[in-house]
Amino acid sequence: MARLPFAQRSEIPEELRYVWDKNTTQGVLPDIFRVMANNAVVWRAYLRMGSALWSSCGLDPARRELAILRAAILQHSAYEWHQHVRIGRQAGLSNERIVGLHHWRVSELYSESERALLGYVDALAASDHPPADAHETLAAHFPPTAVAGINLLVGYYVMTAKFLGAMEIAPEGAFVGWQLSG
Repeated sequence: MARLPFAQRSEIPEELRYVWDKNTTQGVLPDIFRVMANNAVVWRAYLRMGSALWSSCGLDPARRELAILRAAILQHSAYEWHQHVRIGRQAGLSNERIVGLHHWRVSELYSESERALLGYVDALAASDHPPADAHETLAAHFPPTAVAGINLLVGYYVMTAKFLGAMEIAPEGAFVGWQLSG
């Protein structure tokens, strides 16, 4: 059970109920959002930032999901992994490439630019000041707009993982498993 109650639609300010309605699937709001909705103003801002990052971080959907899934692994975020396995598949990632993220450095499944991206995700997740070589390798494959977007995307999903962990929000449904065996 999460550390905060799951908010109810009736409990959030009337002028923000559209946020609830816009983010439900078949009338169900994901648990992460039900906990975030305890502070509906900040929740709305979180969603706006996420939307901007998804559409404008400078990565195509498959590469965006590689970065998010790698951040989920590094942060040990079962919820984030569980959700983004499905989204990664929808973006065209195979199960082999998704599971391969655990050991991407020794895998031949990733292009040179994807390896630069994953190396940078690792470096940024490990320190707020990634080494110059990680930055230079990333910048050799992506323009400045994407480098800025990648930094913000990884930071956003590290923050999300920390929120999920701190609030003890469990994946909805049966966990897919770190090796997709669930």
